Amino acid sequence: MFYEGLKRQLLKKRMKLSSLDVFIIGAISKAIATTVTYPMQTVQSILRFGRHRLNPENRTLGSLRNVLYLLHQRVKRFGIMGLYKGLEAKLLQTVLTVALMFLVYEKLTAATFTVMGLKSAHKH
Repeated sequence: MFYEGLKRQLLKKRMKLSSLDVFIIGAISKAIATTVTYPMQTVQSILRFGRHRLNPENRTLGSLRNVLYLLHQRVKRFGIMGLYKGLEAKLLQTVLTVALMFLVYEKLTAATFTVMGLKSAHKH
């Protein structure tokens, strides 16, 4: 979603996107998406690896109430920045990969459309 939005904004100003443009908007969009979803990914990891099996009512975790409980506990223990503990490593892991993936995607899409004669090739 972020990638397509950034791409549309850039295409309003330019006729064609360079490979560097595609790489950069791919990296920016993944950084935004990862930052927004990271607190939920953290809770998902806690649930997956069983670091917290039970809440104070001794019920198994998994419901929305318990997800909110884990988010609250994380903030209580580490502060608001606790929701983003480890984000740097996750960004390093994913941003470069996704930026390269979008670059390859755009190149393959342009080549496919050219071969099929659906539209002229755009330089990316």
